[in-house]
Amino acid sequence: MKLFSLLFSAALYVLSYSPFNYKILIFVSLVIFFKVIEDVSLKNKIRYTFFYAFLIHAFGVSWVSESLMTYGLMSIVGSILVTTLFIILISLPYISIALLHNPIKENGIYNINLLAVIFLVAEYIKSLFFGGFPWLLIGNSQNGTIFNFIYPVFGTFMVSYIVVLMSSLFYKSFQVKHKQYILLSIILGSTYLSTYFISNNEEVKYDEYISYTIYQPNIYPDKIYDTDEYQDIINQYIKFLDEKISTDLIILPETITPYALNNNNKLLDKIMTVSNKSNIIIAGFFTKSESNYFNSMVFFSEKVDYYHKRKLVPFGEYTPWYDTVIKLSDTLDIPLSNLSHGPDSQKEIFFNNTKLLPLICFESTFPTLLKSDIENEIVINISNDGWFGNSLGPYQHLQITQIRALEFNRYILRAANTGLSAVINNYGEIVEYIPINKQGRLSGSAPINLDRSFYSRYGDIFVLMLLFLTLLSKGLIRHK
Repeated sequence: MKLFSLLFSAALYVLSYSPFNYKILIFVSLVIFFKVIEDVSLKNKIRYTFFYAFLIHAFGVSWVSESLMTYGLMSIVGSILVTTLFIILISLPYISIALLHNPIKENGIYNINLLAVIFLVAEYIKSLFFGGFPWLLIGNSQNGTIFNFIYPVFGTFMVSYIVVLMSSLFYKSFQVKHKQYILLSIILGSTYLSTYFISNNEEVKYDEYISYTIYQPNIYPDKIYDTDEYQDIINQYIKFLDEKISTDLIILPETITPYALNNNNKLLDKIMTVSNKSNIIIAGFFTKSESNYFNSMVFFSEKVDYYHKRKLVPFGEYTPWYDTVIKLSDTLDIPLSNLSHGPDSQKEIFFNNTKLLPLICFESTFPTLLKSDIENEIVINISNDGWFGNSLGPYQHLQITQIRALEFNRYILRAANTGLSAVINNYGEIVEYIPINKQGRLSGSAPINLDRSFYSRYGDIFVLMLLFLTLLSKGLIRHK
């Protein structure tokens, strides 16, 4: 019965994320989980907690196997084994919850706070382990709710903390039936529901705008890396650029060609012809510097600037044994699995007086990569979620990117090869988008003179202080 409850609970957890967006279910999931581990031995707590985390990731990120089978030349059995190993690794940090868990119904606010902090610790570890995989964080599920007021102040991890804290209080009120807990739960629940279906944005007129055109070519990786298709792809991009687009920014997706950028290239010649000091063309290419290959965002204007991807996909873009196991690079003759990390300090990119903040694909899951320090800024996100087909992956990725817009109070212009390309406003709302498996473009103007958010100035410092003080007090109490 407990295992079935965990299975049901994990399914509710994933349903709170995009594309389902039943956000309130994250609370139900956590309450069920707390019920399961409340009165069991430490051994069973460890088993049930790991099983809960494993099921969440099995339901939520099993789309990783899509790329292994479709593009990694792996059998179904091989892809399942590799994906299972990956899910086990990212589920292990959650065992810390079982190790430090105290029964909620027998303890007060201090231990409820401790439980929420331990959830934070687990999410932090997952976000750092093997380069980090900050996917399905609890805080990633709550955009479009009252937590829209929390993101730009304290960020995603604080939302995770508050959601766990609230869920713990809901569970305790069900169990102990004390008036103060019931009243507190009613207040918290009513406050959450009061803004559940209400947009919190206001109609604001801005002084400065930047115009853009985002192009989604709808080209999947199997076509990009097929040498017989290469010329047709180049011609598709050239045809698009021949339309004499007059916007300030023209944004193409990540890695639009399978080979490192070089001068003997028809597409490059066309881009250099079309770009000038009054506009800028942004596109993703592999680039080479000495013996290092980079996944880069290249900015073409009166001069050419580069941003090299800093956070590479674990087990995909930089794992040493990736070639041996999957043999993707040898088959496709591309520098995909031996890419180098871009340096932490890179040249800032400006168009006129506007700072362009670059994020390549997976990097949008790491808020620390955005160096927002002036008012005139806009975020440029290029991606290629085509590796994961028609799975949950592209929808979850877009949702995470929406939260970056909330945290930093910035518009985000997102170009993806096969979708979802989108314009996201500073409230984290999708202004317009191109569906998956559609070719198309988005054109318009986005405001650039937006105030800096509190979170952009101070980051996670308050969450880290909360972690430190709670764990320090726990250590002192145990020592005493």
